[in-house]
Order: sequence, then C-alpha cells, then structure tokens
Amino acid sequence: MKKKMLEGIEQEVITETLENGLKIFLMPFKNRKNYSINYMTIFGAAIDKFKVNGKVCAPPSGVAHFLEHKMFEQETGEDPFEFFSKTGSDANASTGYKSTSYTVEGTNNIEENLEFLLNYVNSPYFTDENVEKEKNIIVEEINMYNDEPESRMYNESSKAIFKRHSMRIDIGGTEESVRKITKDDLYSCYNAFYIPSNMYLFISGNFDAESILKVIKNNKLLNEKKNNPVVSVIRPNEPLEVNKKKIELKLDNVVKPKMIFTLKISLKDLHFEDKYKFVLLTTFIYDILYGSASIFKEKALSDNLFTEFVASKMVIDDFLLIEFMAESSSPEKLKEKIVEYFNNKEITKDDVERYKKTYISSYVLSSDRVQSTLNGVIESVVDYGDVIYDKINIIRGITLDDVLLAKSKIDIDNSSLVVAYSKK
Repeated sequence: MKKKMLEGIEQEVITETLENGLKIFLMPFKNRKNYSINYMTIFGAAIDKFKVNGKVCAPPSGVAHFLEHKMFEQETGEDPFEFFSKTGSDANASTGYKSTSYTVEGTNNIEENLEFLLNYVNSPYFTDENVEKEKNIIVEEINMYNDEPESRMYNESSKAIFKRHSMRIDIGGTEESVRKITKDDLYSCYNAFYIPSNMYLFISGNFDAESILKVIKNNKLLNEKKNNPVVSVIRPNEPLEVNKKKIELKLDNVVKPKMIFTLKISLKDLHFEDKYKFVLLTTFIYDILYGSASIFKEKALSDNLFTEFVASKMVIDDFLLIEFMAESSSPEKLKEKIVEYFNNKEITKDDVERYKKTYISSYVLSSDRVQSTLNGVIESVVDYGDVIYDKINIIRGITLDDVLLAKSKIDIDNSSLVVAYSKK
C-alpha cells in the first residue's frame, strides 16, 4: 500500500495493486458523509479487434455496451439496482469509447455495497435466451439516439474525423451488428477484458481505508481470478489527417442550424506527463480565445452568430480532439470566425497568468467534492496512464512561451465541420 498527496490540495491517494493485477485507488475524506465507487474495465467501444493468447478476435461492434447491459442480469435472479436501492444508494453503469464503468454512490453501507458490486461484476451470466431478449432493447435504444440531432451529429463528426478508427461506429453499435452478437462473443470479450490486470477500482469519500482494503482482498470471486490471459489490442493505422472536411445533414427536430467543428491534433510519442501538459496548454488556448470571458464570445453574441456555443476536449489513443458545438443561423460564417480568430488573435502574458489563477482556483474548489476528486483521478489514469499528483505545480510552471509553442503545433485546418439543417 502506497500513500501520496495530490499536491496543493492535501488530498491523500492510497494505491495498491493486488497479486492478481487489480489496481486500487482510494481517496478517503474526513469531512464528508458521502462516497463514490467506480469499478472500471479498460474495455470500451473503440476496442473492436484484439488478440487473446495469440488468437485474433473481432467481435461485432457494440459488444462493450451490450456487456454493460447484461452484467446486471444475475443467475440468482437478484437485480443489482434493487439491492442498491434497498441500501439507500444509487447505482449506474456507462460505456464509453475507452472504458466501461460500474458505479455506486451513497452515504451508508459502503462495505456491503462494495462487496455486492465486486460480486455481480465478477459473476457474468449469459444465455442464448437472455442475449436474444436484450437485442431488441438495445436496438430500440440505438434508434432513439439516432432520432436525436445531437447524437446523429456526433456520429457523423466521428466519421468525418476518423478514417479507420473504431470511433467511427456509435458506442452502441448498429442494429445489424447488435443482431449478430452472441453469448460466445460476450464471454470471449468478458474473459479477455474483465480481468483484474485490466481493471481499476476507484473509491472516494467517507470510509476507512484499512476496512475497505480488507473487503476487497477477502472477496472470494475477485480472488478466484488469478490467471490473466495475454491480451493485446489491435489498433488501426489511423492517419493524422481528417477523413472529411465537411458533412451536411438534413434532420427532423432541428429548428435553427447546429454545427460541430472539430480539430484533430496528434499526441503521438508524448510521455504521459508531457501529454497531460500539452492537453492542458491546448485547453488554455481555447479557453483564452473562446471561453465565457473571451472577446470572441462577446462579439459573436452581439453579432448574433450563435445562441449556444460550447467547447470541449477528448483524448482518444494518440489524438486530442477539440470540439466546438454551436447553434447558429450562420454556421459556415461562425466556423470562419473561429479560424480567423485563432490565426490572428494575440495571446498575452496577462491572458496566461489570469487563466493560471482561474484553473488553480477551480481545481482547489472542486477538490472539496468527493465526485470531482474521483473524476479527476480517473481522468488522469484513463487518459494519461497514471495519477497526475502535481497538477497545481504544472499549472504554475506554464509560461507564455509554452502556450505559444503549443499553439504553433495546432493545425486548425486539420478539422472537420458537421452542420445539421432542418429538413423543412
């Protein structure tokens, strides 16, 4: 068991790796009543081809999401949602492109809830019958999302950005791929990725670390998993260049045009701390240029260029995506203004110093919340491979030269634009 502080906020992180490979991250709070647990496998929708002990497997798209659904069906017939509800807790699960998480939040019964969480995630129960029954539910969910303009736009944006990467396919897969999924597909993926050496257990909040570690180490089903297969993910050779510069859609449920403008930036060959710093610098850049207090946003609003405008980022394998999503009567003009402002607006030392203070203040304030602290550690581990303990020192050390160097490495022309207009 190792203990280390998140510098600047004095939050202890206790880490331990079990003999079977499970990596544990504990963040005990002394002044909070609630807790949050996240039991995660590094298996998401972007993994669609892999080797297990030298054998190549290529299951249908959507199998990670399908697995998430079926983990809640237990051979005993007990419903995990009902169990957690009886203990006064909230349970959920989610599948992303990089990972799948099973979560529990509450204020009481943490040891009982943790024990049950470990048990049900380590007790797969797939039959031909329950797999077939689930297909209609998932297909209905896919169709529901396809009816939402934002969901359709994100799917098309992924296809515009990526040429070969499996992010081109929706997290849930397609109706055709879901119909092909079998019980054997689920078991082969489960046995490859729901193994301790590929899983993490994150716990933050009000608990005693020694007692929690005892629950984990004494869990029978978890400790039975000792023989981890040799698994390697097969990644496509994805080029840096975007696949398509522009896609136009005609959709129902769209009144004013919507747009997603996405930049594709390489992170290849960066060490995890360098990768974190580069992503941080890029975040500085788009916050300074396009954030809520920016001149750009003020002027674009006064010129009626948008009614909604949000910027976000995503790290996926060797790429950083910066997305601008907006509702605009003139999406093409707004995109041109974004590019023009990037190329012409000077970033100053005062801009950098102001945002350094803003980021540090935000980090310190969020560190007082159980969920925010948990999410920060999870993001560091999933995106960069380890906990970033010295975020504040990294932020304090940023200079104007760092920001300008990062800006010079961003090719804003390596981007795609997806616009959705009303069918009418």
